[in-house]
Amino acid sequence: MATRETAAQRKSRLSALIADFDARNRELNKLLTIVKGLKAQIKEIEPGTYGDWVLAFKPGRQIVDAQALATIHAEKGITVPMRTADDSIVVTPKAAR
Repeated sequence: MATRETAAQRKSRLSALIADFDARNRELNKLLTIVKGLKAQIKEIEPGTYGDWVLAFKPGRQIVDAQALATIHAEKGITVPMRTADDSIVVTPKAAR
């Protein structure tokens, strides 16, 4: 027979989960910063073959300027269908409150 999780056990488990998420998120942000710096350095290299690697650049894709589009639609009085994104997860240490 399975025993039920007590409130204290649940709090402890969720606390550990949040702490793990926070630590992994911090690691990810550090890695993203490193990758951003590496991308800047790679853009300075001429395309070609370097050892086992081939460097080539593809043209950037065009992205719709959502703010400009919303402004144009507002000027013309056209309602734009919207969808809501998922909620952001914000984790702050208890001491930061």
